[in-house]
Amino acid sequence: MATRIDAPDGIHSTIEQLQGELPGLESRKQELEQELAAVAQRLEAVRTAVESLKTLSTATAAATTAAPKTAGRRKTGTTAQRQASRTAKKAAPRAKAAGKAGKKTAAPAKRAKGLTDGIVEILSKAKSAMKAGEINQALGRPEAAGQIEAVRATLERLVKASRARRAGRGLYEAAQG
Repeated sequence: MATRIDAPDGIHSTIEQLQGELPGLESRKQELEQELAAVAQRLEAVRTAVESLKTLSTATAAATTAAPKTAGRRKTGTTAQRQASRTAKKAAPRAKAAGKAGKKTAAPAKRAKGLTDGIVEILSKAKSAMKAGEINQALGRPEAAGQIEAVRATLERLVKASRARRAGRGLYEAAQG
């Protein structure tokens, strides 16, 4: 847009023209920012769902290949298959809830390890002190009060055994050295 400015009237008309354009540009900017935020939220939800489904797929595949064939048993699946089924039932609602909330969540740790080893691993990888609930979530466990209490009790045992340390009230981190 080349505007020829010959006189003060030309400057004033250009100013008025540009000021008239401002509200439309500001409105368009807000629309684009809202659209970008929605796309970013959906992207995070899809990534979380994909990671959950990959974990589920791996657990199901491992359970299927590790299932021993037994003759004469009447049960409808091996222990590994039942565990994979339980894991699948737990992972699906979590992936769906994460998709709806759009929150960034930590990738669940594999459940093959014991609770104590899983907690130690989570703490050693953490960049800052964590609460019991955050550790429970990182382990991919249900967010029930009893589950978090079990993590808290294990953390206390780890502190007594010098495998973890208290970094503040309700905060834990990996032991030094």
